[in-house]
Amino acid sequence: MAKRYPAPPTRPKNKLTPVKQRPSVPVKKAAPIGQWEPAGWLKWALLAMAITAACYLPSLSNDLVNWDDDPNITENPNLERIDRESLFNIFDLDKGNVIGNYNPLPIFTFYLEKWAVGEINPTLIHFNNLLLHVLTVFFVFRVLLHMGIGIGGAFVGGLLFGIHPMRVESVAWATERKDVLFAVFFFAALMYYVRWIKTEDTAKRTALYLGMVLLAILSGFSKVQAVTLPLSMLALDYWFRRPIKLGLIWEKTPFWIISLLFGLANLYTLRQAGSIHDDVTHFSFLDRLCIGTYSFSVYLYKLFIPYPMSPLYPYPKPLPMWVYLSPLLFAAVWYGVYRAWKADRRIWVFGMLFFFFNVMFLLQVLGAGQGFLADRFTYVPYFGFFAIAAWLYHTYAWPSALWRPRVNAALGVLFAIYAVWTVRQIGIWKNGGTLWSHVMKYENRRNSLPYWNRGQYLRNKEGKYEAALEDYTTAIAIEPDNPELTNSRGKTYFDMATSGKYKGRERELTEKALADFTNALSKPKIKPKTKAEVLINRGAALSSMGRLEEALADLDAGIALAPDNKNGYLNRSLTHFHLQRYDKAIEDYTKYLELDPYAVNIWYERGMLRRSLNKPDEAIADLNRCLQLDPNFALAYLERARAYALKRQKDLAQQDYLRAQQMGLQLSDYDRQLMK
Repeated sequence: MAKRYPAPPTRPKNKLTPVKQRPSVPVKKAAPIGQWEPAGWLKWALLAMAITAACYLPSLSNDLVNWDDDPNITENPNLERIDRESLFNIFDLDKGNVIGNYNPLPIFTFYLEKWAVGEINPTLIHFNNLLLHVLTVFFVFRVLLHMGIGIGGAFVGGLLFGIHPMRVESVAWATERKDVLFAVFFFAALMYYVRWIKTEDTAKRTALYLGMVLLAILSGFSKVQAVTLPLSMLALDYWFRRPIKLGLIWEKTPFWIISLLFGLANLYTLRQAGSIHDDVTHFSFLDRLCIGTYSFSVYLYKLFIPYPMSPLYPYPKPLPMWVYLSPLLFAAVWYGVYRAWKADRRIWVFGMLFFFFNVMFLLQVLGAGQGFLADRFTYVPYFGFFAIAAWLYHTYAWPSALWRPRVNAALGVLFAIYAVWTVRQIGIWKNGGTLWSHVMKYENRRNSLPYWNRGQYLRNKEGKYEAALEDYTTAIAIEPDNPELTNSRGKTYFDMATSGKYKGRERELTEKALADFTNALSKPKIKPKTKAEVLINRGAALSSMGRLEEALADLDAGIALAPDNKNGYLNRSLTHFHLQRYDKAIEDYTKYLELDPYAVNIWYERGMLRRSLNKPDEAIADLNRCLQLDPNFALAYLERARAYALKRQKDLAQQDYLRAQQMGLQLSDYDRQLMK
């Protein structure tokens, strides 16, 4: 940064002219070196944080939702066990990515939460999301102060960041822990970057630089979106009038390297998961460019009026005309930025650069998937616009005795509207039912996904089978060629048949399940993984009806297509058992345990079967592992007692029998016979 030298002193024209002495006026002392914020800033920062926290308190009563919370949290294999192997797997590039996304640090925080309380606790998850969001507001406030924006402006910008309704998805959705976590490190790094720019002491600069590098790494481990950090630093360089030269690029070398490494890592995991291929929409590159400019335009519009807000914005087919007209608006906006740059209206250029740098990789120009917009994509980028609002307030409203009360009144109304809007939007994320019911308001019957997902929630979480069937049937009517929908309805029929709630209707419901499974297999668009699942489901249904050989044929075919499907081995082991092919059943239990070595019930099942086959040593080994994983598994003590009794180790058998009885189990005549 260029040094500013004081102007040379001006000599008085007449040295002999006497000067009338005036009363001395106390002079405000300069802030000591190292103090970066004006006096009294903390109480205003805490107020912005408190208001933000109050708006998000309703999120603490929210549950998890069936929209990526399952693979990230409840069904994440790396969160099933709290041990060293799971911890290492979280950070492993192949074993730690979830649906192709490599965000190990958020998963690690879920791991710590489970370690602390012993289970996945939605309230704790939402509390920590809220805490991280409030902490992000704190760093946003300080970055604004470091930029030279006063307390009043920083309060306006910080509170906008905290309670703008477009924040809700990033905070109230458990899976988006990655947003609030990466943002904390991201804005802390930017705060230290401003200090680094302004500091001349070499030792302090070195410490600040190393701190920024650490924060950049932590941010990258939280979310790939953090790769924009060095670009955001360049936007700050412009704001502080640092000369534009190669040195600005060179000094950020570690940050470019960090961004490159995390970018490549995520490209690798996305490619491995097949998530970077546009096999949903098949738009041309020109279409994609227009989708990008349209998304850009929508985010600008939603800055002022965040409506509609939905967890899902599916691609319209065909693309409407305004998508193809959006490049005109995009060009007009950047022409305005150019004019602002020429006129040296620095805050406008900075705000737009910050927004664009942080949103450009999220505009779906090269994207794939089911949606082209997401409210969460604005979480960090909107800071650029909030900085503009903060500067305008600081420059024009704060110094004016006339305009400050009027602007404050208008802002009070705006903040109240945003606060109410935010609270209402948080309620949408209450559970999977509220979430997908909200999506249906906008999608009506154009999209099968919300009906399918609400059906999944009703079946799996609520046990409301009839309501789930209605949603699945609606989804099938919308998209009759989708085999996954028909498979899900068939599974619901089968769950009803085996639930014990529909006495006398078991055969009827199983026949309906079989009809849906067979129908799903006939769909021309069926993928190998889905086909394997349907075959395994049909095999289980056939087995329940005693059609064991037919069941075995389906199960064999399903496992051949998906050798990593645990349910396939479980259902086939039961079929082999009914066919009295016990060795085959044990082989399938073994295959299952290779895929899931922590499956307590399977260790018990294999141990029980080996004991019944008079293989006590192998049975004891299995039951020991079962009890190691779950010391409160009462039936495992009973089975191990029987195995010890078969070996005539009566003392050990008696100990296990006693433990089983203490846990509420009763001994049978078979047990008393063994102990004679």
